Amino acid sequence: MYPPSSSTFASVRRHFDELQVGDAVLVTVPTDIEGVEPVRLTAAETHVALYGPGSDPQFAAAIWKEVLCTALSDLAPHRTGKLLMIWLALPRLTGTVHRVCTRLRADRSDVEAEMVLALLEELAAPDTASRLSDSSLIHAARSRAWRFARDGLRELPSTEVERIAQDRALTASDWEADAPAEEGLDVQVDRPNSPDGLRAPLRFRVRPECLRKGAFINTDDGAWGRSTRHGPRKQRRSGGRVGTRPVRPARRRA
Repeated sequence: MYPPSSSTFASVRRHFDELQVGDAVLVTVPTDIEGVEPVRLTAAETHVALYGPGSDPQFAAAIWKEVLCTALSDLAPHRTGKLLMIWLALPRLTGTVHRVCTRLRADRSDVEAEMVLALLEELAAPDTASRLSDSSLIHAARSRAWRFARDGLRELPSTEVERIAQDRALTASDWEADAPAEEGLDVQVDRPNSPDGLRAPLRFRVRPECLRKGAFINTDDGAWGRSTRHGPRKQRRSGGRVGTRPVRPARRRA
């Protein structure tokens, strides 16, 4: 006994568990006997004829033929032709879902969704009417499930996002321990003395934890300035350079 599904397959089953759907006549199977009326089956009767005790393989083949024709035309009441085909295929797919999820540790809901998608894609293929059979449908759904699960094994999980979040949290805690509590730092960049450059000063605000640790130091008067502990300062040409302006604590806004 396989564990019950909680996603795609279960939703399809619930649809046909409804009384008005299960008792609706959805399949009409013609007979080869002259003068005998076609057999009209409800959804529930069709399921029993395919999977119940004493199922006749020849009659089951005739049922599948009509089910596929109904799914291709989708002329059943309430447009349930394709859904009926999916529902009748579930007993032949559930075992594969269990094996795929057990051996390759794939997510059950994803595997079921891939199988249903494979069934619908087979119905939509250009040459479906000439080659479609219940065996080809089941084979396509099973192959899709195994391929999907194997592709997932080659995907390596990345912890980059988690490590970035942790690094930022540690940086923020370091600043909280070493610096006064502030909303942010005001940065001002003056216009360079060059004909090709900024036409106006830039002023923006940054949070202390976003700055590289050690790039700015706290001066004696409580203001923040650029650290000069990165080696001797090289000779610079006269004129302002972008990023050389001091950084000071932002004033709280009302």
